[in-house]
Amino acid sequence: MIASLFTRQRHRLGRALLLLCLLSAVAPASAQGRKSRTLQRLEQERKQLLRNIEASDKKLQQLRRDTRSQEQTLRAVKEQVEQRRQVVAVLGSEVSGLQARIDTLAGHIGRLHRREGALLLRYRAALLQLQRIDTHIDPLVFVLSSRTPSEARERQRFLARYTKAVRQASEALRSTRSEIEATKAEVGRTHSEKEQLLSLREAEKRKLEQEEVQRSAQVKDLQGQQKQLAQDLSKQRKRAEELDRKIQQQVEAEILAAQRRAAEAQRRAEEARRRRQAQRREQSAQESASSTKGSGRGSRGKTTTPIPPPREETEPEPEERRAATPGGYAMDANERALASSFAQNKGRLPAPIRGSYSILRTFGVHQHSEHSRVQVNSSGVDFGLQSDSRAYAVFSGVVSRVFMIPGYGTALILRHGNYLTVYANLSSVSVSSGSRVSTGQVLGSVGASPDGSGGRLLHFQLWHERTKLNPLAWIKR
Repeated sequence: MIASLFTRQRHRLGRALLLLCLLSAVAPASAQGRKSRTLQRLEQERKQLLRNIEASDKKLQQLRRDTRSQEQTLRAVKEQVEQRRQVVAVLGSEVSGLQARIDTLAGHIGRLHRREGALLLRYRAALLQLQRIDTHIDPLVFVLSSRTPSEARERQRFLARYTKAVRQASEALRSTRSEIEATKAEVGRTHSEKEQLLSLREAEKRKLEQEEVQRSAQVKDLQGQQKQLAQDLSKQRKRAEELDRKIQQQVEAEILAAQRRAAEAQRRAEEARRRRQAQRREQSAQESASSTKGSGRGSRGKTTTPIPPPREETEPEPEERRAATPGGYAMDANERALASSFAQNKGRLPAPIRGSYSILRTFGVHQHSEHSRVQVNSSGVDFGLQSDSRAYAVFSGVVSRVFMIPGYGTALILRHGNYLTVYANLSSVSVSSGSRVSTGQVLGSVGASPDGSGGRLLHFQLWHERTKLNPLAWIKR
């Protein structure tokens, strides 16, 4: 009877052991505690973009303190707006990634709950099987009641597996519940991170809107500045054209006057040559008549006194004037020597000002100092004076003309043979037309800058005949 009881309990323990083994066979799923590579990459990208924005903001603040270049400031604002757009886009991708992770974790929690339910059902069935076993039977008695030693060893192994299965089933259930709690905590942290990113994205959107408004205002301001610049450049161009026109008129007038002087000298030389020829013919005729008369008287034996030849009038030879180039300025010997000396001093001429100075505008076509898309054309060089406010002759010569130019004050032209130097924007002059000046002689005082910047500006040009030259190639610096 005891043997059959032990046999029934053995069968019940076997069924409980089978349930417990099935219970422990449900492997716990791994907790998804780490961020995906995509989220990590997006987070790194966002941090890098924010560092770029910080650097751009420092650069923008520096440019705003230096108001000389509105175009650079506008480019910096545009760059920062684009970076801000990228940050907002990355934040949106991060939020979407976090939402996908939350959904994944929620699905994992559902699977864990289902596995927990299955574990509980099997654990409950195993307990029901155990409840049907007579708990008053001692395990040692259960082993010792075996009929053979091999059966005893089998019962002993059976009890060991049963004990291990109970322990594993308990651990599986406890592990599942711990994983559920950990996943719920991860969902909470992910929700919190998502809320922070949403808040950050809204802040970046507001900054982006402010920067776009600011950029629009700066674009409008820059357009107004460009319009004002176009008007200023138009005025400067008109002043420069008026100055060039006056210089060209003076050059043409002096060339024409020199040509007339050369023609007059040639006419006078021709007249003198004809007078000398007439005098020679008259003298020859007188000598011939005197010789005939003397021979007639000699036949009657009388001595005759020879008639002296008429004295020839001597006139100074007109000085020859000739141009170095066809149609150019006709020079006399002194002017040719002066022009030759001027040409030999190329690169060694002194500056038309003294002391420290700055070059505000160079010769020819070049880019505007503040607006990269604006080009200006200058016939000379603009010197900004910082100490001495007087203008000086760069070489000895003759004052050809002194005249007024609206916007450029008084202008003065010095002639050095067939070379000309022009000094414009003078507030006063200390020489007059026709005056001879020497190298380094004071010509006058330099006036204020026409653009109203507050400094003093001298506009200096250099011409050869009708051609404008780059003054900086002639001045020693």
